[in-house]
Amino acid sequence: MGENLSSGRIGEDIAALFLQLKGYRVVARNLRTRSSELDIVAQKAGCLVFAEVKLRGPGRVSQPAEAVDWRKRGHMVRGAAQFLRGRASDSYSTARFDVLSVSWTRDKLVVEHIEDAFPADGAGGW
Repeated sequence: MGENLSSGRIGEDIAALFLQLKGYRVVARNLRTRSSELDIVAQKAGCLVFAEVKLRGPGRVSQPAEAVDWRKRGHMVRGAAQFLRGRASDSYSTARFDVLSVSWTRDKLVVEHIEDAFPADGAGGW
């Protein structure tokens, strides 16, 4: 479990840097709430983004984003609601849920950013 935790942190570091290079300001990382953990909360141009990061190494058949199922989406929605409770909304006008997929092969690192991956009710998919 320790290896998965440290590799997960590396994936989150890569995703946070990727977002920063795209002009996002990272507001929080690994934010734990009663019902979930939000990997990254970021902001750009008045939009607050709650992002889940999925990491996959070489040899994995499934895509990292496929691991964000209806159950995980529900946890993210509840975590976002808890994050927003009691915070002033004057610094953002919209919010959305993104998924960042970090994967690698022997010779390259790939970061895929799925913006607005699902609606706030936790349904849908891609």
